[in-house]
Amino acid sequence: MAGGERARQVDLAVELEETARALVRATRDVPTPADSRQLLAELGRAVDQLQQTARQLSAWHTRVVDGDHYFGEDEPGDGATGTIEAAEHLEAAAAALDLAGEALLAARAANGVVRWRAGPTGRPPA
Repeated sequence: MAGGERARQVDLAVELEETARALVRATRDVPTPADSRQLLAELGRAVDQLQQTARQLSAWHTRVVDGDHYFGEDEPGDGATGTIEAAEHLEAAAAALDLAGEALLAARAANGVVRWRAGPTGRPPA
């Protein structure tokens, strides 16, 4: 990742959320049924990227150092810092995303045996 992209992490996350919101609106119907296979493939790849991002953020949270990266915590806890707890939750999210990716892969495989119409005209693909 280029240095400029590292500095834009929050902006990229905002763009991702906006794109995901647009996809939610756009997939209320699939006007070209044959596109459903590629939609599932792209969703699977996107989930894989989110899973990797969650794992990387988890690893980062385990490496941060009190005094260097943050200034303690707001409330005394039970010995586990917020950074360690965040890392654990991020690992759980990554595991859930892994399952989601597997489910999308299975959905794509099931979708792949369907002879979809090419578009709203009802003609089969050439």
